[in-house]
Amino acid sequence: MELQGRTALVTGFAGTIGSVIAKSLANAGCVVIGVDKVKHDIVRMSIDEIKAECKRDLKYFQCDLLNKEDIRKVFQDLKSGHVDILVNAAGRLSINRVEDLSDDVWDEDIGVNLTAPFVLIKLVIGLMKEKGWGRIINISSSLGIKATGSISSYIASKTGLIGLTRAVAVECADKGVTCNAICPTVVDTPFITSFMEHQQTATGKSYEETKEAARQSHPTKQFTTPEQQVRI
Repeated sequence: MELQGRTALVTGFAGTIGSVIAKSLANAGCVVIGVDKVKHDIVRMSIDEIKAECKRDLKYFQCDLLNKEDIRKVFQDLKSGHVDILVNAAGRLSINRVEDLSDDVWDEDIGVNLTAPFVLIKLVIGLMKEKGWGRIINISSSLGIKATGSISSYIASKTGLIGLTRAVAVECADKGVTCNAICPTVVDTPFITSFMEHQQTATGKSYEETKEAARQSHPTKQFTTPEQQVRI
């Protein structure tokens, strides 16, 4: 990728996938804006590493993606407000049967995985259209296409994100702006650990047996790596 001089905003910057995408975009010439809910000090090492390796500026904003005003404040603080590339990489996964899933947890999963991308797209798309160039990448999931038990709010939100992607792509088709969704299977990150532990409890198998069964269910017999998400 050669993206010299472009500005890219990446949510979920503190996560494995978000940080790998941010570094890849910086290496391609982008000025990167990282957004996550964790404090600046926690991601200081990642910020310094990207700045040193890529020789690129990197801005970081602590932001609660469940708070729409918090999201809008990021753009107020950016002053120019223009973003060439938006990557919605933040994600939230809660595990519970439908009958045990609280309204609050449902709202939070939908909020992070679907509503926040909508708000961010709404904030960037106008200027992208005006400039005649923009790239929107939504990190959805293979579970936005198929389903498994006990993660209904995650599946609903990731399915909705694919639908939002399609709608935005059609609206922007003649404006030089693209919108695509990446739908990985299991990405080998700490994020998936809680799901594997739940599956372990449900099946009575060991953690390693559960993880290996998930690996063998893939056509490649391998988990997806965070680095594979940046081939965009």
